[in-house]
Amino acid sequence: MNESVSQFNVPFGSRGLWRVGAAFACITAIGLASFAQAAEDPCVGLTKILGDRGQLMQHIQSFQSKKPTAEDACDTFTKLSKINATTVGALDRDGAWCRAPDTLAPNLKGQQSQIDAAKANACKIAEQQKKAQATGGAQAHQPMGGADDIVGGAVKLPQGAL
Repeated sequence: MNESVSQFNVPFGSRGLWRVGAAFACITAIGLASFAQAAEDPCVGLTKILGDRGQLMQHIQSFQSKKPTAEDACDTFTKLSKINATTVGALDRDGAWCRAPDTLAPNLKGQQSQIDAAKANACKIAEQQKKAQATGGAQAHQPMGGADDIVGGAVKLPQGAL
């Protein structure tokens, strides 16, 4: 019986087992440190922000073929305004380190006023549409006034030969 147990003995003893455990712990620590470094890499974050901004720009380009609702345009330009400001900040902070083109941040800063103007227009129209729907869409169906005796009654269509 001792012979069968001895074949499972660790050949390098308890010190060798401790060394294997220590080596495993070091490898794990190195792996976690490299993972944490990749998560904190500013260039990875900048690339993600630029990708998100690019997707919003593609969505806005699709407005040429399919007209958006005012609410969709307002939401999209609001998101673009926020992400453009975030991108400019990230470029100012990490652009040189991440080797971003020197002209990128100034170009995006210049676009901010145009983005904000488009956002203001789209959101103004969306708000007007909401107010019109809230006050009652029935008035929009009567182009010449109300249907009561004070304003003139319902609009009558001409009859007879035209």
